Amino acid sequence: MSTPLLRYPQFDGDWEQVKVGDVSKVTSGGTPNRTNLNYWGGKIPWVTTSLINFNTINDAEEYITDEGLTNSSAKLFPKGTLLIALYGQGVTRGKVALLGLEAATNQACAAILFVRSKVDQNFAFFQLMSKYYAIRNLANDGGQKNLSGGLIKSLGLALPSIDEQLKIANFLSSVDRKISLLKEKLALLLQYKKGVLQKLFSQEISFKDESGDEFSDWQEYKLSDVLELTLSPIKMEDESEYELITVRRRNGGVNSRGFYKGKEVLVKSQFELKKNQFIISKRQIVHGACGVVPSDLEGAIVSNEYNVFDVVPGLLDVHFFNLFSQTKYMRRAYFINSDGVHIEKLLFKTQSWLKTKVTIPSLSEQKKIVAFVRALDEKLVAINKKIELTQIYKKGLLQQMFV
Repeated sequence: MSTPLLRYPQFDGDWEQVKVGDVSKVTSGGTPNRTNLNYWGGKIPWVTTSLINFNTINDAEEYITDEGLTNSSAKLFPKGTLLIALYGQGVTRGKVALLGLEAATNQACAAILFVRSKVDQNFAFFQLMSKYYAIRNLANDGGQKNLSGGLIKSLGLALPSIDEQLKIANFLSSVDRKISLLKEKLALLLQYKKGVLQKLFSQEISFKDESGDEFSDWQEYKLSDVLELTLSPIKMEDESEYELITVRRRNGGVNSRGFYKGKEVLVKSQFELKKNQFIISKRQIVHGACGVVPSDLEGAIVSNEYNVFDVVPGLLDVHFFNLFSQTKYMRRAYFINSDGVHIEKLLFKTQSWLKTKVTIPSLSEQKKIVAFVRALDEKLVAINKKIELTQIYKKGLLQQMFV
């Protein structure tokens, strides 16, 4: 088939089949000598494959000098140059990007400059993006399965008229801009949430109650005043099924590990969880492994590798404490109350930690804070969903707008 499934009605006719090497100049860059400090830290952006990710590259992690450029195989490429990762870690190989600035590249990047009268750079960028998996499969056999300049030149392109290329490229660029704007909106909202929480917990700002009055002053407690260490042991039966959980690092929450028969669970000393309990992984708490047990995991079980707490009614809201646990103060409290010589083998000292003094607001203000954060989180989820749907839409376009 030499026409796409999805096409603007004002265009017709077959697309021309060409090779990349027939309509472009393909080259690559290089790396100045790392031991010569005069070659590094200059003003020329030096791009590596780690920056290539179906994107426009507007900055670099490293810069080289004019001397480094002159005395190496590195080359300076103009803004708009199309880059393909010849090799790299994981899924990097075969990814494409456009230079958003004049820059040099290393030897792992193929740089492509198309003949303008035949190929629009942006159109080629999107078409090669749509061929990502096919490009990866062209890689040479070998330990790293690299691409080469020769293979890039042999890549097939299907070309309509320049006018149709521009129409397609402009439309897909508008979809990319929408995704970028949504991501910017997401980043700003995350930054806002972080800033507000920092100010709330440092008491720089505060909420008012339903009558518009100030809440009462924050009160100091020991953690043992507001948390109760709880154990609900169970007797395991070999043929009964039990749901096990895991607590993810970086405050990633409490998640199911799946269901297992009693005889498949090696550690027989297990404890039952209830919803809205607060759980801490004794060996991973310094990495943020703590969280609230959700309602759908009520009845799941954990070993004594975890601490399980109930909040004291009237004093503490468990969801507020989950937010509070992510503050710098609490992260430090988790760390200084853990023993060991290796960060991955520290063991939590529960009783010592429970002596930690904390200053917290009234239960009413806690609930106000939780409701505020929950509303922000709902907005974040909605934006993430829009990003996901727009990316799916773009993927469909890439599959249907090219031959």
